[in-house]
Amino acid sequence: MDVFAEQGYSGATISEIERRVGLAAGTGSLYRHFPSKEALLREAVEYEVTRCRTEAESARAGLPHVGDPVERQVQRFRQALQDIQRFDRLFRLMLNDGARVPELADAVWTAVGRRVERRATSEEDVLDAIALTSLGGYHLFSLMQGRPFNGVPEEQLIRLLAELSNPGVAGRQPAAS
Repeated sequence: MDVFAEQGYSGATISEIERRVGLAAGTGSLYRHFPSKEALLREAVEYEVTRCRTEAESARAGLPHVGDPVERQVQRFRQALQDIQRFDRLFRLMLNDGARVPELADAVWTAVGRRVERRATSEEDVLDAIALTSLGGYHLFSLMQGRPFNGVPEEQLIRLLAELSNPGVAGRQPAAS
């Protein structure tokens, strides 16, 4: 999965994959396990989706109940950012090679608990879309900068998003930094 995510399907070589998994590189021994590079990609994606989904569900199951609406949003957004980070390799693969594995997008969106082509039907849906877009952008830009984006700590971003997006506290001023 690392090789496909880092180099894309076209850039990933069987020799490099063999080397990383401890097989003799260049021998084609991987073909004893998979009939083609595309079959390997499909299995890698299926395994990664299952692994990420299991981790995300386990993390959610361990969350305590939170009564305060802002703190509940903080918890949701913290979990959403962790899911984005957890699924990073699949997102990168989807961006680079989604056409090669058309079901990849559906599998990824289903795994992170979002329906593909879901229409926003309320202001709350739009606020959620803004928050998730912010969290995804924050993750991407942090990767590009190699540190928290523009020095903004994750927790500060999450808390401010929760305060701004919580319809139950409309008109409330965000906490000072």
